[in-house]
Amino acid sequence: MFRHNKSRLRGFSLRAFQTRMNAVWFNGGVNDAQAECLAGFTAAYLIYNNVLGRHVPVSWLAYVLATTYHETAATMKPVEEYGKGAGRPYGEPDPETGQVYDGRGYVQLTWKDNYQKAQAQVVDFLTLQHDVQLVMQPDLAMTPWVAAQVAINGMAEGWFTGKALADYLTDTTTDYVNARRIINGTDKAQLIAAYATEVQAALELAHGKGIVRCQVKEGVSGDDVRELQLMLGLRPDGSAGPDTVNGIMAFQAAHLLAVDGVCGKETWAALDQEVYGV
Repeated sequence: MFRHNKSRLRGFSLRAFQTRMNAVWFNGGVNDAQAECLAGFTAAYLIYNNVLGRHVPVSWLAYVLATTYHETAATMKPVEEYGKGAGRPYGEPDPETGQVYDGRGYVQLTWKDNYQKAQAQVVDFLTLQHDVQLVMQPDLAMTPWVAAQVAINGMAEGWFTGKALADYLTDTTTDYVNARRIINGTDKAQLIAAYATEVQAALELAHGKGIVRCQVKEGVSGDDVRELQLMLGLRPDGSAGPDTVNGIMAFQAAHLLAVDGVCGKETWAALDQEVYGV
């Protein structure tokens, strides 16, 4: 269940979060659907914590996003259940509304009762009211900003298997492996846990806490290099060649740093301040 929290999130850099996730998950080429998904989740996260008083910890958002990444095969697009529930009770039109409550969203929302639960929790980001008519318009669960809230609320309150985020992710415990039981037993549990760790790092960066990155110099490759390239406005191929080294040196010279073409702790800190404001 959500805990009410009077504190506000301060100093959250959306650019830091989005750039880091672009580098780590999308090879520097995030598309519109992927960007819209990330935007929907971060908007819900900030509104819930800052405005509505619902405490969504970093670990919760990290795991929900990791689940979304896995369940959508990295497309980050809401999907409707194949066959639309054919042969299942929830696949038949409801006698009162005429609607079919088959699976929709990032994490499949099924059954009328669950659509009613979701309607009671989802807010319109413009009005901040619970006026999203999911019961009468279940296809709204296919819109990214609604699908994001359904995933957060459903996993927080145990709609899918009876297991909830608070069972595995608390102030003292971060069990991303067993948190898979919230959705689907232990299927791909280790893989999704690794995704969640990546999201957590991006969220911590966005909150200005700093993260451990490699020392980037010529010949180094990987996600940290790709993020650096995005920060410097270079082609994000993830491999530090002459262009990357020259970009580092130009940044160092402009910011009165030792010009050695190596992005270590001091240069990373200056980049985070200049580019992300953290």
